[in-house]
Parts: sequence; structure tokens; C-alpha cells
Amino acid sequence: MKRVAIVGFGFMGKTHYGAWRKCRGAKVVAVCDSDLAQLTAKVTGNIKGAADNSALPETVRVWDDFSAMLDAGGFDIVDITLPTPLHPDMTIAALNAGYHVLCEKPMALDLKSCDRMLAAAKKSRRCLLVAQCVRFFPEYAYLAGLVKSGRYGKVVAADFTRFMSAPKWSPKGGSWLLDESKSGGLYVDAHIHDADYIVSVFGKPKSVLSKSRRSVRGYVDHTTTIYDYPDMLVTSDSSFAASDSLVWDAAARVFFEKASVYLGAAYKKPLTVYPQGGRPFSPKLSAKSGYEAEVAYFLKMIDGGADIKVLTAQDARDSIALVLAERRSARTGRSVRLS
Repeated sequence: MKRVAIVGFGFMGKTHYGAWRKCRGAKVVAVCDSDLAQLTAKVTGNIKGAADNSALPETVRVWDDFSAMLDAGGFDIVDITLPTPLHPDMTIAALNAGYHVLCEKPMALDLKSCDRMLAAAKKSRRCLLVAQCVRFFPEYAYLAGLVKSGRYGKVVAADFTRFMSAPKWSPKGGSWLLDESKSGGLYVDAHIHDADYIVSVFGKPKSVLSKSRRSVRGYVDHTTTIYDYPDMLVTSDSSFAASDSLVWDAAARVFFEKASVYLGAAYKKPLTVYPQGGRPFSPKLSAKSGYEAEVAYFLKMIDGGADIKVLTAQDARDSIALVLAERRSARTGRSVRLS
């Protein structure tokens, strides 16, 4: 039984807490937040029902000092769900103290910080995983399997979208999320989900060409990117410009030689396969959320049983490099070649 300490108990902290509660072989034994009011606060975030707002058992030890918690120990895994600027130093501190680390995405704001985290994991001989959760959601995992299997031939084109209203669900009305110096902005904080998935399924593109617009408040609120692949057209759009009543929606449309596959979130339509010359169908998928599959995968990593390479910390670093290239393309108006 692996013992887990969650650091940061806002929306994502409570979301991870719910996933760990359902995971066999793990138990949350500690929670740390500098604001102890967060422990009992009811949060919703931008994904309805994701956060677990149930009361913490009395057996869970509560901390408001991260360093003191690390020194006290009594756990095997540190799960970091704090704002992005805190990821590198706190991840490195936990690794150096001998703990395995699951760190919420994005990994960091720059590649040097990512490399510091990777070096600390290597030196400590502890596992580091960055929570690029989209790879683990049943719909996206099924879609990746179709691409890999070639069941419906090659992919001709694909389009991925991630639309949401400006992130006002975080403390202080989303102030840090809308501050690009702290969150990395739309590209690094939100769009990275689809960019990471695209690379995981199709491999690294030759180059990227991206366009973006800025809101009247100065932050980027909509992006469009074209990924350069030799035999298919892949695009992605992300937005903070959606109306408040939409809140959040993510979708994918992939066109194979012999089928089209659609999946979406906001309208509750299940993943649907439209075969060429056949009847549309929706496959039966796992009832587990991507968050549950993610923490279960991390346990397998720790135990040395994750034989299938779904995600590594190096992958997360490479996805940061990709979205930074996209942001550079948008700023310069030019295509950026990937090394």
C-alpha cells in the first residue's frame, strides 16, 4: 500500500484526492496547503463533478508547511497540485527528500526548469510523472488505439478543440491563471493538453504555424495551430473566449481513410465511430476517469510494472517545448521548425 501526500487542496487537489480514493494500492495520508481554509472549502472548477469535496478522514494528517511535512515523512508519494511557478522547486525538494512525485501539468514554464526536474528524478532514483491526463481518458485512449492499430487505414486529417470561459474558478477570480508570466497563458496552461496528445498519437511534427488573438485585458484568449505532417493535416484550436454559460468543452474529430471518429464533452455525446459504408457505433469504454487511470499508471511506474509507455516526464518536457514553439510562432507570425 503506497501512502500519498497531496500538496495544494484546491480544485485539482480535490480532483486528485478523489482519484486516489478510488485507487487500489494507495491511500491519502497527508494533505498540505498554506491556506487551511482550503481543506473544507467546496470547489467546482471548470469540470463539473471532478473535485471530491468530501470531508477528510481524521486519519489524514494536515499540514500548512511543505518543508515540515517532507521532514516528518510517513508517506511514499508527493502529489503536487499547486500553481505552475511552484512546480519545479517543490518537485525537486520532494525528489531530493526521497519521495516519488506526481506533478500537475504543465510541468514548468521553461525548459531549463523542466531539465532541472528531470535531473533531480534521475539523481534521486525516484519516479516523476507529470499529469498530462488527456492521454488517460478512455475516449482519447480508444482513439489512440485506433490510430496505432490501423484498423480504419491511415489518418487523413484531425482537428482538436478545447474551449472554455476565462478561468475565474481559481482563487481571486483566476488572477494567476490569466497572468501569462505565472501560468504560461492559454498555450502552456490549457492548449498543452491537446498539443501533448497530438504528439503522443502522431509523433513530433516537422514544424508548427500558430495564430492567436489577445483579449481587451491583454492575455491571449484564442489560438489556432497547424502541425506540419507529411501525409495528413492536423489542426488545433484553444480558447479562453467562450461565454460563461459554456464553461468548458473539449472535442476531437479524426478522419481515417475508412472511418471518421468524433468525441466531445459539452454536449454529452459519446465517442462515435462512423465507418465508411457501415453503421455508426459508440464503443463500450472504461468507466474510470482519466484521473483514476493516471494515478493507477503512476503506481505501476513505481512498482516497475508500466511496460507500455503511455507517458514519461520526458514526454511532458517535450510538450512544453512544443507549445513554446507554437507561442513563438504566434508572436512572430512565422512557422517554427522543430529540432
